[in-house]
Amino acid sequence: MRPPAVILLTAAAAAAALAGCEGWGRHEKGEPFALRPMRPGGGEDQPRMYQVQVVRLMHRIRPDAPLEDTWRLLGTTGVPHEKRALWRANDLRLGEGGQLAAERLKELVRETPDRTARFSRRVVPENGNFVVEGGPPRTDLDVVWTDAAGRLTGRRFDRAWPRFRLVCRPAPDQPRAVCIALVPEIAHGEQRFHYRRTERGFAPRMGRQTRTVPELAAEVRLDPGRMLVLGGDRSSDVSLGAAFFYERRGPDLWKQTLLVSARPLGPDAETEAEDADVSDDTAAPAPAAK
Repeated sequence: MRPPAVILLTAAAAAAALAGCEGWGRHEKGEPFALRPMRPGGGEDQPRMYQVQVVRLMHRIRPDAPLEDTWRLLGTTGVPHEKRALWRANDLRLGEGGQLAAERLKELVRETPDRTARFSRRVVPENGNFVVEGGPPRTDLDVVWTDAAGRLTGRRFDRAWPRFRLVCRPAPDQPRAVCIALVPEIAHGEQRFHYRRTERGFAPRMGRQTRTVPELAAEVRLDPGRMLVLGGDRSSDVSLGAAFFYERRGPDLWKQTLLVSARPLGPDAETEAEDADVSDDTAAPAPAAK
């Protein structure tokens, strides 16, 4: 007869298998956006840490006051043309900018009355995935997307939350550069119990189902002082760009732009990122559920 400890371990492994792999690595509902940094380890096998800052710009679309096209200030990044074209086909855009783009965006924030800005910082380990919200939670969301072959896929999501999943890793030829891999995804449905893989085995979690579009996965290299800009268009109410970057607030339509920057932290990661648990929210109307 097996000892009770062996029986418990066997049952836990079976439950993890039944939970399926899709639950691993999910972002739990209610998890704070800004996390305190992990204490740096003393060995070379310890993961490298990155400080990530996300600036979220929102502006009300006013036909009588067209905004400057900030995308002309941005580079096209190292993402292949075919991948960028697929993003554009889904009303999504990504670019990379430096000091010129940052200064002009600051001017727009100061000059435009119908604009709000929020920023958040967090510390993440190398190859550790995390999420950045793309749009407000919706009670229901209809989305249609195009794959690389031009095929259309559509679906209605209940209790949907558009977001991006990101991973930071080092650039092989530049210690201070950061490669950011990202993919859009939609978390949806009710929270449910699942097991998540950790460095020490499996841990129980509560989370939602997720739907990603793997063909839209991209990686952008950010040299020191550069930032990743994510935005979108709205050629259709059901496009990915509309879901991730547009929000209806009463009679008004607001558009969002995300600015993501990252830098590697040294051995004194805890000291370098002592202000990482920071967020600043300007007053803005509460988003209305669809």
